[in-house]
Amino acid sequence: MNTILLISQALGLLAFVALIWLIVRAFRKHILWGIAVLLLSPISAVIFGIRYWRDEKQPFLLYLTTFVTSIGLGLLVFTAWGGWDLVQTAYRVHKGIETRTLSDKDASAFMHANLQYIEKANPDDEVQKKLEFIRRYMQQNELGMTGLEKRKLQAEVSILLEDPNLSIAQQDALQKIQKRLTPAPPDNDTAGNIPLPKQTEATVQEPSEAPKTRPQRYRVEYLEIDVSDAGNYVGKTFKVTRKNSDEQECRLIGISPGRLHFEQRGRGGIFTFKYRHRDIEQLKLLAKVTY
Repeated sequence: MNTILLISQALGLLAFVALIWLIVRAFRKHILWGIAVLLLSPISAVIFGIRYWRDEKQPFLLYLTTFVTSIGLGLLVFTAWGGWDLVQTAYRVHKGIETRTLSDKDASAFMHANLQYIEKANPDDEVQKKLEFIRRYMQQNELGMTGLEKRKLQAEVSILLEDPNLSIAQQDALQKIQKRLTPAPPDNDTAGNIPLPKQTEATVQEPSEAPKTRPQRYRVEYLEIDVSDAGNYVGKTFKVTRKNSDEQECRLIGISPGRLHFEQRGRGGIFTFKYRHRDIEQLKLLAKVTY
């Protein structure tokens, strides 16, 4: 998309040069034509080019083709960056402010659309750091707790799960809490490829029966993996730490040369973004570990 944007800018510059050429030719015809083409283009430039087609077809065709092509490529880039989503969410926010009915969902969607548009424009490192700070703040606000509070609660649940005296019902309750702290897509298994043991239902033993063996136990935790191996875990949940940034939870949805593609779910919907391999400092996979 950056290449298309550069081509669009180059054609826009060429269109400006062609317009100057057309203005000069218009002034040679008549001073009023010159003023009209100068102040009212592109409408007046089209009228002038059609009116004096035989004499001015070269500058007119150069201006028309470069102008239309640059506008078309610009709209293509704008669409690819999510510009229309940004326009729609901005309109809803504007209407909500006017009618005093602005919802948290519309406000959150507008902020996420802004972040997505700026990120796809490939900002410099300083702007990237600011975007990371804003995204973390939005995530904390949507989850209802800070990242530190969430990590502390996860650690406490993991410690409780290691207690050998827990019943199966207590294990299930703690695992449900842990899943809520690390939300996963409903149609995919968010854990890694570590096998998950099947749990057996608790039954009342008869006095004559031999004691049953204790079911195999497991815990859910994040395991650090190499960035180059991430392609084996598309669809899984990760914690990603970028350079000079805090870690964030997201789901790997795809890969491309030198980049990993992630998505996050929030009140405003599903938002996608991508990180370069060299920008990722640490990558941890959510996995179920048997013990």
